[in-house]
Amino acid sequence: MPDGFGTYAKREYELRWLLPALPAGLDPDRPWARITDHYLDGTRFRVRERVAIDSGDVVWKLTHKFPEQDGANDRIVITNNYLTREEYDRFRRLPGRAVVKHRWLLEREGAQYGIDAFLDALAGLITAEREFATHEALRAAPAPPFEAVDVTDRVEFTGGALAGASFAELRAAIDAARSR
Repeated sequence: MPDGFGTYAKREYELRWLLPALPAGLDPDRPWARITDHYLDGTRFRVRERVAIDSGDVVWKLTHKFPEQDGANDRIVITNNYLTREEYDRFRRLPGRAVVKHRWLLEREGAQYGIDAFLDALAGLITAEREFATHEALRAAPAPPFEAVDVTDRVEFTGGALAGASFAELRAAIDAARSR
C-alpha cells in the first residue's frame, strides 16, 4: 500500500447491521462456523479460532485490525498471520477479552453476508456484515433484503467493543440504533 500501512496490510470495506432475528432461510441449528475472538488488552490485535461446523476444519490467526482513520469503521486496515495451534494457545493466554459467535454465510440478490449470532453474555445479539471490493461500491450498495439497521458507524458494535460486553450492557445502544 502506498499510504504507509505496510506491504502486507490490506483494506476491508464493510458495512455492519443489527438484526432482530436470523434472516429467513437460515437454520438456527446449522451455522457454518463457530468463531472465538480474543482481543488482546492494550493493542489492536486479536487472535481468532474459526471451526467449520460440518468439516471440523480449524483456522487460527493473529489479526492486526484498525480503522483507516478515527471513526472510519467502514474502512479497515487488516493484516492476518496464520498460526499453529501452539502459537494460538500462546497468544490466547495473554490478557484480553473474548467474544464467541456462530456464523452463517447467506447469499441474497447476488450479495454475500456474514450473519453472526453471538453466544454467552451476548446471547440474543445478531449482526450481519458485507464486504465490498472498494469504498465506492460500499457507498453505492443498497440496504440488505432483510430487516436490518445499519450500525457501521457505531463503535459499540465493532468486535473489539463487543468483546467482554454483555447483551444487558448493550441494551441502550441496541434500542438507540433501532429507534433511528
